Amino acid sequence: MRIWVTLLFIAAWPAALLVPQQQTRGVLVMRDANLIDGRGTPARPHVTIVIAEGRIEAVHGSTLGNVPPGATVWDLNGRTVIPGLFDSHVHLTGGPQAKAVIEKWLRWGLLGGVTSVRDMGGDAVQLAELARRAAEPAHASPRIYFSTLVAGPQWFRDPRAKGASHGGVPGEVAWMRAVTPQSNIPEIISAGKATGATGLKIYADLMPRLVGELTQEAHRRGLRVWSHAAIFPTRPSEVVKAGVDVVSHSVYLGVEGMAKPPESYEQARRGAGIDYSSSPVEGPAITALFQLMRERGTLLDETLFVTHLGHTDESDPIWRWTRQVTKRAYKLGIPLVAGTDSFGNPEKQPMPNIHAEMELLVANCGLTPVEAIEAATYEGARAVGVEASYGTVQAGKIADLVILNGDPSGDIRRTRAVVAVVKAGVVYQHP
Repeated sequence: MRIWVTLLFIAAWPAALLVPQQQTRGVLVMRDANLIDGRGTPARPHVTIVIAEGRIEAVHGSTLGNVPPGATVWDLNGRTVIPGLFDSHVHLTGGPQAKAVIEKWLRWGLLGGVTSVRDMGGDAVQLAELARRAAEPAHASPRIYFSTLVAGPQWFRDPRAKGASHGGVPGEVAWMRAVTPQSNIPEIISAGKATGATGLKIYADLMPRLVGELTQEAHRRGLRVWSHAAIFPTRPSEVVKAGVDVVSHSVYLGVEGMAKPPESYEQARRGAGIDYSSSPVEGPAITALFQLMRERGTLLDETLFVTHLGHTDESDPIWRWTRQVTKRAYKLGIPLVAGTDSFGNPEKQPMPNIHAEMELLVANCGLTPVEAIEAATYEGARAVGVEASYGTVQAGKIADLVILNGDPSGDIRRTRAVVAVVKAGVVYQHP
């Protein structure tokens, strides 16, 4: 059955776009696009993109590509097309917000260019339902990939664990489990996967041996493994050696050079803290860590936005170290994954925070705008393990696209100028 290509709110668009003001069945041809395809290559002007059955059927390097009979032709007049954005670090549930509020946030996120999110710890009962609905192209929400979470028993005293346990006992629900050396790891991983999770999140308060066993079993069961960069007292290099796919939070990389890391997550936050002077950005500990990450193919979910949110003074030593270590990671070839740890709130801001994350990568870490877009598209798809279908604008991929009124390759802030969003061939206009 053919996918319906829904053209929403077209009456508000400039007449020059020449898009019919009704639903059209079949093929959609986007003509004269300025394409940034998500692979880190420069923008290509005057490209034609053909979409059929919710997928990209062809990408022609000119405006003269063949137009299938009966196709709807949309002349973009040089507007820029980029892949749909991934926010690779969000928390959609676990707080007091009602389902209707979350749905509102998700619609706002989609209209702001976000077609996929990676939820890094929350109420999996809610998330599974939200993810099932979000998988439909005609449902106005980013796709949702969520995690099952493990940590040491003491972490589950954190009030956030109670909020995400859906009325169950923190540390005992299938998607949030306390782990000890006596735990049945295969059972824990099996129960977590049964929730519909895409990945395992390793959070805190676990020794290296357990991090390795959890990672091995999760991979055996077909789950991606997503971990905090430090699992206190486990160092970042020990996390990487365990074989995880993605580490989160550049700010936690500072543990690597400490003679004695904090014993727990709580101690790191409120007690001894992280001694950043022990891990100079150009020093041997961080250099060896990044060499190891490059060898293992480990991705870095840097979450600059949330770190900067807590350290807004540009001279703040924690913010200065975090942006400098992320810049060094980039220079040494570590793939960066754009995640915010704070999706955004439509009541407080006009656009999702992923746009600010890309801007921080450009302004502070040396990425070009095109590379920052790659971090928020292709690398996000790689973090989830869906790069075969998402993350770039190529023939055969699902048609998740963002149409922009301007070229962000010269100014990353232009990713905020969203004209429309395409989710598997269904078109939504930004209000």
